[in-house]
Amino acid sequence: RRVGLQSEDAMLFHPVEFYQHLLASAPLPTKALTQGLIWGAGDLAAQSREGSGEAPALRRTASFFATGVGSGALWTTYYDAADALVSPLPGGALEHTAVSLALEQAVWCPIVFALYQIPASVLTNGGAPADVPAAVRRQLVPMLGANLRIWTPANVVIYNVPLQWRVLASNCVDLVWGYVCASFAADACEPGDEECIVDAADALATPVGSRRPALVRRGRGLPRLMRTRAARVWLS
Repeated sequence: RRVGLQSEDAMLFHPVEFYQHLLASAPLPTKALTQGLIWGAGDLAAQSREGSGEAPALRRTASFFATGVGSGALWTTYYDAADALVSPLPGGALEHTAVSLALEQAVWCPIVFALYQIPASVLTNGGAPADVPAAVRRQLVPMLGANLRIWTPANVVIYNVPLQWRVLASNCVDLVWGYVCASFAADACEPGDEECIVDAADALATPVGSRRPALVRRGRGLPRLMRTRAARVWLS
């Protein structure tokens, strides 16, 4: 018993080993909670960048966290199922990566975007369930296009890391992409343009092409379901 406790104490001082232990012992909750924490951290970073001087909106952060947990569970399940489907196929890493990319873009993303990510965006922004079908019709095709452009290079790497690390790798890419979008958008703002600066901070929370739910504002904070100014600057 003492040996077991010493082993657990040792793992606490080696975060990577401890995380690997969690991945092995409880893979689904570990990956889901990791994604929730990363999404919540991204939102806190965005609120900090807004520089309003007010306390963080913890309800908004909690919403990102909860949505991230759900998304993490979905993507974990998908990566496991896709790997089980693709691994037995003939060919090497190149062929398996190509099949994985096609499967995600053509089959999985339309499903998860239409049934989870877009509805989550609507509800996070204060919309009603009745608003979801129209949002899906409006946003699904542009989101698939953004996913193809932005995530294809990243997925080449993601589908070649060990299976248990793919959800974490995906979220790291998402977080870095958020900083790129936010920095680009903030540099495009005129000095003193507070609305543009807030939009740039929102780009950090939900950059264009992100797999996090979109957080969009009108004026001083009224939400609406369209691209932020930061996203328009990036796409132009």
